Amino acid sequence: MLEPRLRLGGVMARGAAYGVGAAVCVVAAAFVVRDHGVRVDLLEATTYLGLLTGAVLLAAGLFFWACSAGEILRWRDFLTTTGPHEVVSVVGPSLVRAGVFLLVPVPFAFGLGRLVTSAEYGSWLWGG
Repeated sequence: MLEPRLRLGGVMARGAAYGVGAAVCVVAAAFVVRDHGVRVDLLEATTYLGLLTGAVLLAAGLFFWACSAGEILRWRDFLTTTGPHEVVSVVGPSLVRAGVFLLVPVPFAFGLGRLVTSAEYGSWLWGG
């Protein structure tokens, strides 16, 4: 039995909720790393790779969402598709959710990276 169609707001909200969990993990990982240079590199890599990958996945997902003409399906409905053109209806929401998931930790990593970079030598934020 098919579930009700997915809504863009719901898909983005769930991706954002997962992204908040990922942001907590990034902050925790940044404070586990003791070396200042490695900490800054971790936060910069998280910022730029998250921004680049998240933007590409979100743009592709929104494109597939628009191409599916309102027939948005869940992954559990994959076996009910009747043609290859309906697979876009399954992949679109997944790419949107993954894109939002990757974009949410970016401001946290960027802000924390700025704080760590501007911290005084020897402070707890600088690292040990």
